Amino acid sequence: MKTKILLPIIAVIVSFSLNAQVGLMIGPGLNYGFGSGQLFKTLNLGVEIPRDENASIIVRAYASLKNNKMDSTYAEAKELGTSPSVMTIGVKNGVTQFGIQGGTRRYFIGSNFDYGFGLYGGTVFDFSLYRLSTKPMGTFDANAYTLRDKNEGSVFLLSFGLQGGAKKQFAFGTLFMDVSLSYAIVAAGSAKLSGNANSQVSVLNFGCSIGYRKDLFF
Repeated sequence: MKTKILLPIIAVIVSFSLNAQVGLMIGPGLNYGFGSGQLFKTLNLGVEIPRDENASIIVRAYASLKNNKMDSTYAEAKELGTSPSVMTIGVKNGVTQFGIQGGTRRYFIGSNFDYGFGLYGGTVFDFSLYRLSTKPMGTFDANAYTLRDKNEGSVFLLSFGLQGGAKKQFAFGTLFMDVSLSYAIVAAGSAKLSGNANSQVSVLNFGCSIGYRKDLFF
């Protein structure tokens, strides 16, 4: 799914970047939500396009492994004659993160986009999607009982923030590490959203990624 999201973006950018330089980026990352305590392990895939020697534009997609947490909730009987009418049942709550991130980088200390070691900073926007799920554990008759506080549906966030990092170019390509801090100014849930999304989704998020960049020339 990560590749399907990003490949059309790369194709459009490359098509408008003939006779230009484009850096393809790949690497792992961590995203932490303040308040929710969720730490997502992600894979990032993107492009970096230099505007000049000291500034560039980045676009990348990311997807995380599912975070699971054991919890418990109540199940209520659908029919009045069912006994017991209410029972406690263990559940596994899961949340997965997907997103597209973009922004600008300006190289202001050390070397520029192409050469050696450099530090950079800039702005960032992030469009992220969180998918929530609840899986009953143990014996549970879904035909006779209905789960209360079931987490399901999706949450969408549009965030803006700052980013910064460092890169070092070698003969085989460029290695980089960057961090970002973003705050959601827009949050919306899908029509099927239910449960306690606040405990799994945060509007203030910190990201950290390391990666490899290979420059291509057109």
